[in-house]
Parts: sequence; C-alpha cells; structure tokens
Amino acid sequence: MRIISYLFFDGHLYKDLKCFFLSSKSVSDLKNFERLIDKKFNIRGKYYFNDGGAGKNKTHKYRVFSRKICRELESLGVPKGSKTIKEYLIPDWIFFNKKFAKEFTKIAYLCEGSMKEKRKNPRISINMCKSEQLLQNGVDFMNQIRGILKENGIETTPIGVYSIKPRKDGTKVKILRFRIKTLHNNNFIKKIGWLK
Repeated sequence: MRIISYLFFDGHLYKDLKCFFLSSKSVSDLKNFERLIDKKFNIRGKYYFNDGGAGKNKTHKYRVFSRKICRELESLGVPKGSKTIKEYLIPDWIFFNKKFAKEFTKIAYLCEGSMKEKRKNPRISINMCKSEQLLQNGVDFMNQIRGILKENGIETTPIGVYSIKPRKDGTKVKILRFRIKTLHNNNFIKKIGWLK
C-alpha cells in the first residue's frame, strides 16, 4: 500500500508500463522506497542521481523496470502517465479502509506537504497541479484527502485554486491547495504524523 501511495505523489508509472520510479531530493527517501520494493517484489531497481530539478535543488530517481509489476500497480489504481493531465481518485480499497487511508494521507504530506514555520502560527498545507480541463477531478481528489483528515478530527480550509505557467505542451495548469486549520495543527501531527 505504501508503494501505491508514493506513486500517486512523488512517483510515476510510465504510460507504456515499462517502468515506474520515485523521485526525491532525499536519497534516504529513495532508500526506503528501494526496501519496500525489494520486500514486496524481490526485485532491484537502479538509482539515477541529479536526474531532474532546477538550480541547486537536483532530484534523484529510483527506477524499476518490470512490465509485470507495472501492470499490477495499474490494476491496483495507480494512474499511468502524467498525473497532471489524467483523471484519477484514491482507489476504493484504500479510501474505505481507515488504516490504509490514514497511511495514504501521511505519504501524501511527506511528498507534497509543506510547513511554513517562520510565522506566529505555522501553516501545514498540501498542493497538487491539475490541468484546467480536469480541474473538477483535482478538486474531487483533494476533497477525498480533506475527508480522510475530517474522519480523524482534523479540520481544513477550503481548497484554493491558483494559476501557474502553462506546461511546455501548452496545457493550462492550476495549483490546488488547502491547509490544516491552525487550531488543528497539533491534532494533525499527532494523528497523521509529520515526516518532513
């Protein structure tokens, strides 16, 4: 389940199902992913260092080439190809299992969450990018995460939608973002955990 969760956020499943990878600035995060893959599938991937990112903040990737595993991951609900231009929701087998849903949300924040600490009241937020055409699907997905948080007694702000530069292919993209209400920060850290 953790592998699936990583691939929903900082990971990627190739459209042709030949490979999947996790991308991170932290090599230790990739090492953890490697252990998960080895334990679950008994297969080793390959590290690609400084494979993406801009400026000093280069990202690294851990890639696994296996069509068989890729097909299995897709059958479990992992979206293939660019997630920005793909419709998807949290798979039912995760969303309707409280333990899995909580772990999925924890990994979502590990990958896409941020905490602004240099202020009187720290802000814990999460965002995702979605093409303008699939904006409603992005809102639905983010509302699923908000729903999981609410199930755990954690209140959030409404989802904000912000414009950013179009993709290289000309696709118009929006950023969707919400944050944990300040009074619920401690509850979030206690119940979901903060891994940054």
